[in-house]
Amino acid sequence: MIPTEEEPVVRRSLLPLLILGFGLLPAVAPAEDPSPENAAVAAEELPPLLGSSRARHVWEDFCADQPDDAPLPVDPRTLVQPGAFGNSAVFFNAYYEDCHVNLPDQPHAQTCGEYRSRRDRGYHFLLDELPTGAMSAGEFNNLWKKWGFEERPENFDELYTLRYGLNHAPYPNPYPLPGEDPNATDGGSGQLPMGLRQLKDDNGRWTGQIGTGSCFTCHGGSIGDPRSGEAGTPLKSMGLGNNNYDYVMYARDNAPWGEFPLLADNIPSFDLSSAFNVGIRQRGQNNAVGAFLLLNTILDVDSLGPNPNPLKTASYGQAGVQDALLPLAHTQDTPAWWNFSHRPRKFFDAGVSSDSTRIIMAAGVDENSLASHDGKPYRSRVDEYDQDVEAFLISRESPAFPGEIDEDLAEKGAVLFHTLDLFALPGNEEHPKPPGGNGSCASCHGAYSPRYVNDPAYLEDPRLEGIAAHISPLAVIGTDRARSDMLAPTLREAWDTTFWGFPEGAEGWTHPDDKDPMTELADDMYPSRPKGVCGWEKGTIGYLAPPLYGTWATAPYFHNGSVPTIEQVLDSGKRPNIWRRLLQTDGAVSGFDQRLTTAYDFERLGWKHDVLTCDQMPGTVAMNCNPVDDGGPSLVQLAQNVINAKGTFTGLVVIPDPAPGGLDKRLIFDTRILGNDEGGHTFTDALTDFDRKAIIEYLKTL
Repeated sequence: MIPTEEEPVVRRSLLPLLILGFGLLPAVAPAEDPSPENAAVAAEELPPLLGSSRARHVWEDFCADQPDDAPLPVDPRTLVQPGAFGNSAVFFNAYYEDCHVNLPDQPHAQTCGEYRSRRDRGYHFLLDELPTGAMSAGEFNNLWKKWGFEERPENFDELYTLRYGLNHAPYPNPYPLPGEDPNATDGGSGQLPMGLRQLKDDNGRWTGQIGTGSCFTCHGGSIGDPRSGEAGTPLKSMGLGNNNYDYVMYARDNAPWGEFPLLADNIPSFDLSSAFNVGIRQRGQNNAVGAFLLLNTILDVDSLGPNPNPLKTASYGQAGVQDALLPLAHTQDTPAWWNFSHRPRKFFDAGVSSDSTRIIMAAGVDENSLASHDGKPYRSRVDEYDQDVEAFLISRESPAFPGEIDEDLAEKGAVLFHTLDLFALPGNEEHPKPPGGNGSCASCHGAYSPRYVNDPAYLEDPRLEGIAAHISPLAVIGTDRARSDMLAPTLREAWDTTFWGFPEGAEGWTHPDDKDPMTELADDMYPSRPKGVCGWEKGTIGYLAPPLYGTWATAPYFHNGSVPTIEQVLDSGKRPNIWRRLLQTDGAVSGFDQRLTTAYDFERLGWKHDVLTCDQMPGTVAMNCNPVDDGGPSLVQLAQNVINAKGTFTGLVVIPDPAPGGLDKRLIFDTRILGNDEGGHTFTDALTDFDRKAIIEYLKTL
């Protein structure tokens, strides 16, 4: 069972909101009589402007005091279907699909008992089943020797998290210190960060082996630093994207060639995280989609057994030369898990249905399963745990804002957020318009205020509170398109025919176990393979406007993490081109400062940062600056941008900067790099300073 904790922040009772959310009270229409007396009465009868479910899924709330056999209420995400809710102020065009419709042996949870069992089993899998052994406790304890110290520092655990960007675990996570027997010390006196876990043997005894390969490497983020006396991210919010992870430094220190800096700085270590961070050279980013492309290239698309063939993605649909050379170098900022419960579709482009749970487990494989000749262990592991992990994800809750909130200003922001047509403001007359909705923030990101959630002009069903199912076309949103372009038409078509697309039951589909090995190897290349019930989005090409629960905690912003604060999201003129988060240094160890008291901007919502010019960057000036264009990419960057835009896996090839300190470029966000552009979302530039401030204040309440 998942541990619980007391709510650290006292806030308004959510009972009225929950009652309204279940539709037990009718929506309140505005008073027809505009007289001051009746207006005052009507204002008292209206639902409040402020209130948030903190992204809690309806099942988590409903089942809190229900017996195991209580039937689950409808999952609100399943209500978002084509043809539904087309005339509301909040516009949906990213629809839910039931991926398990042809899998009677893998049904959805039907009762509270089944949901709780899956949720707790998913937590156990992520914590204890997924990590695999990578180093002994002795090797772990000796890493300080690579940090420039002469002896093991007393604050070794703190320095480890600082150097590698792995964060404090809000649960017991022990390991043995030098000389300790883990089975005589309840696992040991040390505390591992999220992303690492000491393993146990089949008898439940500690082994002294430190497991890696956990999802919490990238999804174990923290807002606040418990080791500095701050509260940090609460347990129920576990799953914040880790925009702090330093894969480059982790690989360098753990690579077998670590004594040779030129190799260690540019060739990753051999563990599962290498395969799922291809092309990463910047702290805090990951390349999950590139990792899937890599898997799709080296594994059979049906059986998941070995079948390497780089031409596979070029053999589907309207494949051309550009499609065959899929770019793979475009990285992204990891989103928070707590918003998964309010998304009918997932990924930045709304690629697949939230019920496409198999892909959750693409990285949930151990070395033994990945190396199997027929893929059976991999497929079995995926289908055994995928819906359990999904249940854990939808149980997450966003953390409450830890600072003071001006409620009067926030209420004004709530009205603006839900009602102001941004595209009718002066300066936006020529801006491309969204495909539907009232043009407000809510029309894309969803409705949250109880007043508008229960207004049928905004949501035809109040159960859709907080649901975000709006794909903004590239022409409208205008943000960096490299992540979207990376998913060429060939991949979108190929996905539908793979194991991940749930092809069971499709006409002509044959189970991998019923095909001979040669047929299995060859049929990956057939362009007319049977398609599954859960395909990749091909209608509206763009980016899904995410739910905004806990958005204060998810900086930096946009899908690539290119904008450090929400204020800058709403005012593009304030966005820096080259910037660096504040650093915290302890001896020879440096990393991003995670402390709210020193590094978080409570007014602008995001990370404090230094704005740099190219000649202030570490490394070689010639590699950092353009000789004829002060704001443009350097000649080295320009060359890599061209190569990475055209060639598959070229992101793995990096031109190293041999100058002292060149490796420290990983700590800097450079928007001149392909995929890192900070542009777009410029329609909010038309807001007044007051309106922008009010909307920011409202976002604090979510």
